[in-house]
Amino acid sequence: MRLRPLDLLVARAAGLETIRVRRPRLRIVNIPATSGEVITAQLIHDCARSAGGEVTFVEATSRDPAAVAAAFEPAACDLLITIGGSDIGRTDATVMALAQRGEVIAHGIALRPGHTSAVGRIGRTPVIAISGSADHALGAWWTLALPTLDRLSGRQPRPARGLPLARKIASSVGIAEITLLGRRDDSWVPLAVGDLPYGAMLAADAWLLIPGGSEGYAAGTPVAAYILRE
Repeated sequence: MRLRPLDLLVARAAGLETIRVRRPRLRIVNIPATSGEVITAQLIHDCARSAGGEVTFVEATSRDPAAVAAAFEPAACDLLITIGGSDIGRTDATVMALAQRGEVIAHGIALRPGHTSAVGRIGRTPVIAISGSADHALGAWWTLALPTLDRLSGRQPRPARGLPLARKIASSVGIAEITLLGRRDDSWVPLAVGDLPYGAMLAADAWLLIPGGSEGYAAGTPVAAYILRE
C-alpha cells in the first residue's frame, strides 16, 4: 500500500513518530547515445521517482561493454535498469556487459514497442535493459520494470478501469502490443497500437496490453486499462 497524506495524518494523530516503509533502490545506468541525447533516460528517471523508487542515476563513460559493466554496481540497488545500447544483434554493448557480469535470461521480447529489451540478473539483483528510443523504453517500463518495482515495494496490483471500446482494435498475433486509450464519455477510444507517437502519449488517459495470442478486440468489448492520469 502506498502512503497517502491522509495516512500520514492519521499516523501522526495516533502519536506515531516513525513508519517503516519499503522503498526499493533503483539504479539507472544510461549508455551514452551517439547523438548525446538523454531524454529517454530522463523519462525513465522521472517515471521511477513517480513510482516511489529511490533512484540513483549514472552514465557509463562510453558504449564499450567494459565501461557499461563498470557502471552496474548491483550491490548498491534492488533493481538495475539500463537505457540504450540494446538491440537484437549479438554485439550490443549492454547485453554483452550483462553477460560478462551476470546472466542474460531473455533478449528480444515479443513486445511492441519494446522488442529489443532484455532481462537478466547479476547475483540476486534483477536487471532490465531498455532501448534508448522513448516509445520502446516506455513500453518496457510499463510491462517489465514497473511490475518489478511494485513487487519489490510490496505494492498491491495497480488498479485498472474497465470500459467498453468505442472502436475495434486490430492486433498482430504472436506479439503483445501496447495500445494507448483516450476516454470519451463512458468508453475507451483507441489512439495508437504498437507505435506510440508523442501526440498520442500526451492525449492518452490509459494504456492496455493486448496479449500475443489475441487478434484484438471488437468494438463494444469491455477492456480493463491502466490509468495514466491520476
